[in-house]
Amino acid sequence: MLLTLVALILTFFPSKVADGFAVFLTVSYALVYTSSEKFNGEKAKAYLNAMILSSIVVFGNFFGVENYVIAASLLLYDSHFLLDVTGMYDKFLKIKNYGALLFILVYSIVGILYFYLYSIFCLKFSLSYILFLSLVGALSASLMEYVRADKAIIVLASSTTYLIFTIYAIQTNTVYLAEAFALSFVLALISTKMGAADESGLLSATLIGTLIIIFTDIRYFIILLTFYGIGSAATKYMYSIKYEMGIAEPAGGARGYVNVFSNSLPALFFAINYGFYGINAFKLAFVAAVATALGDTIASEIGKTSNKVYLITNFKRVEPGTNGGISLKGEFAAVAGCTLISVVAWILRVVSVYTIPALVLASFIGVHIDSLLGATLEERGLLNNAGVNFLATLSGGLICLAFSGW
Repeated sequence: MLLTLVALILTFFPSKVADGFAVFLTVSYALVYTSSEKFNGEKAKAYLNAMILSSIVVFGNFFGVENYVIAASLLLYDSHFLLDVTGMYDKFLKIKNYGALLFILVYSIVGILYFYLYSIFCLKFSLSYILFLSLVGALSASLMEYVRADKAIIVLASSTTYLIFTIYAIQTNTVYLAEAFALSFVLALISTKMGAADESGLLSATLIGTLIIIFTDIRYFIILLTFYGIGSAATKYMYSIKYEMGIAEPAGGARGYVNVFSNSLPALFFAINYGFYGINAFKLAFVAAVATALGDTIASEIGKTSNKVYLITNFKRVEPGTNGGISLKGEFAAVAGCTLISVVAWILRVVSVYTIPALVLASFIGVHIDSLLGATLEERGLLNNAGVNFLATLSGGLICLAFSGW
């Protein structure tokens, strides 16, 4: 419970005094604990690393990070510690799918209590903002449980999430927030039960979906859902054949957090900026990023079944599934995917019909940036597939921004 004490000190003491206390307590704890017989095994060392990182994070206030951001993240970590020592951590993990909801509930309650008390004694927050911050922090901390990240990363992930959404502070209706979360979680849960995602994919998709609905509206979420639905179907396309060839997606094509984030974070970034600044170029970039993701996914999944595949850098014949390989079948699929997302966005009145050619072109270029990165940096081991997907979808959005004159 040492971090709870540090969190309280950060909340009610001046920054310089709080920083000194935090360092003193952490160093004292390290000296005493490491000299005891209980300090053995990977778990004990992982907790010590988390304490050390917590001490370092405290100094974020020198760079403009609010103390309540740091304090709230330390409390989430201490909550994780309590769940672990009481045995609830392992029990939650064993509850398939719904265990994630219990993690979210516990971490949300901790966040709500802290931000509410902070609002009473220090800086006034609206109830809707308290609920919003608590929920996104809880989702990020819960996700770390399922990716089995180092315990210290829980502190870093939650503090980073809190920091982002104190910068992009947005007021939302409490009921709307609850509806956004419920819709995102239920649809992600259905995907998990259908084998289209694992638990980490469930949590990451819930986080992405909730934020997109809050910063924009349900139409943008439908655009993203179109990508997930058709992308998953494309992954299942001739799956047995791709599996026999050794080029099928692992785990039956179930999406994990890496896949969700690499394909969706650029779109989320553009959606948040559109919702915060109201600049139309960002909503076009959002559509282009999603279109790039779908175009690339179905080009890859359908292109793998082609007999004639060529490397994009020199057009020499290569085996299906080769990084950077393109095929005529895959090219048609890419155009179809880019066009489909653009048309869906038009039908939903997110974009005008006159922007469709630019959206298709920007996303189609993004798809081929993916192929170029795959044939070069990924093939040399300098990037993995997730990194390639992230940069490609980001490129599709940025190219669209350039087209819009941004």
